[in-house]
Amino acid sequence: RRAVLAAVLAAVVLLGRLTGALAWPGGWVADIAAPVNTAKDWMVDHLYSGVPVVGGTADWAAHFTTWVLDPIRDGLQGLPWWALLLVVAAVAWLIGTWRTALTATLAMAAIGVLGVWKPSLDTLSQVLAAVAVTLVIGFGAAVAAARSARCERMLRPVLDVCQTMPQFVYLIPVVALFGVGRAPAAAAAVVYALPAVIRIVGQGLRQVDPGALEAARSLGATGAQQLWQVQLPLARRALLLAVNQCVVLVLAVVVVGGLVGGGALGYNVVFGLAQGDLATGLVAGAAIVCLGLMLDRVTQPVERHARKGA
Repeated sequence: RRAVLAAVLAAVVLLGRLTGALAWPGGWVADIAAPVNTAKDWMVDHLYSGVPVVGGTADWAAHFTTWVLDPIRDGLQGLPWWALLLVVAAVAWLIGTWRTALTATLAMAAIGVLGVWKPSLDTLSQVLAAVAVTLVIGFGAAVAAARSARCERMLRPVLDVCQTMPQFVYLIPVVALFGVGRAPAAAAAVVYALPAVIRIVGQGLRQVDPGALEAARSLGATGAQQLWQVQLPLARRALLLAVNQCVVLVLAVVVVGGLVGGGALGYNVVFGLAQGDLATGLVAGAAIVCLGLMLDRVTQPVERHARKGA
């Protein structure tokens, strides 16, 4: 069978070379540009503003900026630098060890040494807000997918598309629907990090010991009780991993957010790249790395402690 298959493939290749049929036939091409642009224009015309009761996406972006992003940024920037370092050290120490607290504190202090303290806190506020939105939506979708095979099948192709689509492709619908600013940057980060959170949490919930669920059902536990008192505690490691990956992925879109008005460190990186200013771009990139290290130390050590005590 292998010889026959090889002969058939060789004959097909030779026939294609002899007939000159090397390029894809033009009649078999489906032009999706027009319908996609039409759909985008329809969404912008009908969803951007003027939607009864709920308002439009432009209103959502403005409210998110005013009620969420601005208070978080102003709160972080209003703290004295030493107080913020103490907060980082305390949180990291409660979650991990003194080594964890030392690493997180030094990473945060390095941002001040680099001279980009306020832009870094602006970026941190966007990351925290995007992480919170991603976790709320991701955990809800993951629970629905874990408890319904039909929902999981419906979500699978959507998650595959979102995970394989380049980051810059998200900017087109995001800018069209939300305009330019910090809220669209956070929306792009949510779209990018959401598939990983849904997959990790859903897999963790599905891998919970069936015996524990059966025991809970035999004791008369409701579906909500099984979720909150059995599945979520037993899937703790997956939940912690999802939080950690969410932070990392959201932070990875900071530079992309700088292209849509996110400002702060993302803008500095883009400005340095566009102007050939190595110092500006390098300092902003180093500050992003320090933010990532600090956030990783704050979220990841819980998992390591859970493994040691298991």
